[in-house]
Amino acid sequence: MKDDLQFLRLWDLYSPLLTATQREITDLYFNYDLSLGEIAEQKGVSRQSVSDCLNKSRKQLETYEAKLGFLKTVEEMQAQIDALKSN
Repeated sequence: MKDDLQFLRLWDLYSPLLTATQREITDLYFNYDLSLGEIAEQKGVSRQSVSDCLNKSRKQLETYEAKLGFLKTVEEMQAQIDALKSN
């Protein structure tokens, strides 16, 4: 569950960098809560290819974050804002 939340944060920032198919499959899985089988049936592919796409997308998003660090920056800025609000 924690990994899914982290993935969604990364997805919000970096989804435009994914292919259209990757965006669609990750959106159906995480935002619309469809199962691998439901997505596979809808897309006309195997469950394994949906699973592979999700895994590849996750790795790509993590790579983008490692190189660009936008999520870390956003989280640091939010922490600073919260600290200022509490003063």
